[in-house]
Amino acid sequence: MSVLKDRVSREDVPGTASFGLWLMTLVALTPLALTAVWLGGSLGVMLIGDGWNPPPFSLASLTDLVGGGTGALWPGSPTGAVVAGISALAGVLFAAAALCFFAVDWALAAIAARRSVDDGSAHRCPHTRAPAPVPAGGSDTRAAAPLAS
Repeated sequence: MSVLKDRVSREDVPGTASFGLWLMTLVALTPLALTAVWLGGSLGVMLIGDGWNPPPFSLASLTDLVGGGTGALWPGSPTGAVVAGISALAGVLFAAAALCFFAVDWALAAIAARRSVDDGSAHRCPHTRAPAPVPAGGSDTRAAAPLAS
């Protein structure tokens, strides 16, 4: 049994699971960052009147930006315009992501509230209580009285 346990179960090295998550996040966000920098910088330069002349869309552009600054990708354009364009686009993307996050959060909360009403657990939580049931006769005593003619 000991041999089987040694082969099936092993000690996990601390930090390896989180390293994988960080690596996947980095791989997923690199194209988004490249797009934001490329488009934001090009829009910033275009808005000050230097025209639409974007750098090549590649990882080499991102490394050139980190190594040589904004002048390496947009030569002759002010750094402030490039940074302002990137910042404005990042703000728009962040706001859109926040709206999506809160919309999904609201939708999931609504689904969870409906589910808790269905299984009866809503009585423990006052803000998700179901309305009072309609009597079996079909007439709702809570409805407004009919208008007299």
